[in-house]
Amino acid sequence: MNRNDEILSVVRQFVEDLGQDPSRIVPSAQLSELGIDSLHAVDLVFRFEEHFEIDIPMERFSATTVAEAVAFVDGLLQNPPQGGPVA
Repeated sequence: MNRNDEILSVVRQFVEDLGQDPSRIVPSAQLSELGIDSLHAVDLVFRFEEHFEIDIPMERFSATTVAEAVAFVDGLLQNPPQGGPVA
């Protein structure tokens, strides 16, 4: 499994836990259409942090689509922010 697939897997499990249909997860899907509001986005970020053992500054997470969320987390894994290295 490549890294993007792994990130997508975290999103898929999160959406399933919200009771939503994971088959609706496509790169262009709006997070809001998948039941992820701003409070759920905080929980999703926590899931990413736990799964990948990284620190994600909430103020930097502004993804509105699945593709943006995947790209954001992938970017952090490739280039961790200063002061917040990958554990």
